Amino acid sequence: MESFLDKLLADKETGAPQRAGSTAVAGDDPPAALHGSAAPRIAVYDTLTSPPRVLTVEAEDAPALIASLAEKTYHACREQGGQVPYTVINELIENLIHAYFRDVVVTILDGGQVIRIADHGPGLEDKARAFLPGFTTATAEQRRVIRGVGSGLPIARESLTFLRGVLTVEDNLGSGAVFTISLPKEPAPETQPPARRAEVKLTTRQKRVLVLLMELGVAGPTAIGKELGVAPATAFRELGLLQKMGLIDSRGDGKRALSEDGANLLDTLF
Repeated sequence: MESFLDKLLADKETGAPQRAGSTAVAGDDPPAALHGSAAPRIAVYDTLTSPPRVLTVEAEDAPALIASLAEKTYHACREQGGQVPYTVINELIENLIHAYFRDVVVTILDGGQVIRIADHGPGLEDKARAFLPGFTTATAEQRRVIRGVGSGLPIARESLTFLRGVLTVEDNLGSGAVFTISLPKEPAPETQPPARRAEVKLTTRQKRVLVLLMELGVAGPTAIGKELGVAPATAFRELGLLQKMGLIDSRGDGKRALSEDGANLLDTLF
């Protein structure tokens, strides 16, 4: 029985393949030179000193193959501890339809933080424009399966930017292309608090004022003074100092409440 890949790569006597100027090969029919392609494989490297675990992915049609290959790649990546988003993986797998899925190998490295997607299709001649929205040579047949509007690679690259990741493309050995998704091994550093917060030095009484405002919600000098056992004038002075630091806000009638900065500072103190 003829497989999906046999049908996809069937010879329509269109002549020799041409390199694509963007993300697809020109012409509506796959070239004759693409016969004999193997089913896509996923190679998972636990270490670079041992052979990879290899998974073969087969399906009956293009949509099923894209869905299965993207899903299995995503799960294999996550099992290794990788954080590559499914959206990025799916966009790159969909892009393989332009190479007619010829000899596709997905390689997972560095604990799932690096994914290489290689093929032996026509390759990419204009790699820069391939990453610009709107540039595509998707055929009418390919548009029945994917959007085909030149959005896949730009979406993938932009999505990785927010994770400090990169997406690159190189020529494969012999023919085709290799796309590499790379995320940093170390997680993104946590946002440092503003310097002003780090320099805040509070007295024990001022810390108690902040705690009271957290408990009471809104309070004035009289209530604060009573709770602290000090004169209202002393409480008023402490409230004024804390307000200048940006740790409390005025709520009218002399009453104060914790500001967002004050609440955040309390979290670090206790």
